[in-house]
Amino acid sequence: MPILFEILDPMRRKVICTDDVWHSHILTRHPIMRGLENEVKLAIEKPSIGIFQDSSLSSRSIYYLRQTGTPRYLKAVVEFDDNDIGEVITAFLTDAPKSGERLIWP
Repeated sequence: MPILFEILDPMRRKVICTDDVWHSHILTRHPIMRGLENEVKLAIEKPSIGIFQDSSLSSRSIYYLRQTGTPRYLKAVVEFDDNDIGEVITAFLTDAPKSGERLIWP
């Protein structure tokens, strides 16, 4: 499965995003994300407000990047395996962080 990008988050965990997830999931469900691959990478490498643990799935980390000139955030969701290797499972724009998510970094 071709990899669109591979980066490290601030906790030094490897994160990948596959072409399949980007094109078959993210762009299909969130077409506004077209052309925002670099912003997704930036959200994971340098999140604006930190890294959060998903409110219901402890293996998922949430990264938020504040959108310049708007009150919106780009939200990237990464699923980590037992070896702390993550895969982007979705990314989209949102107005605010979701309640119930727990800050895990910094």
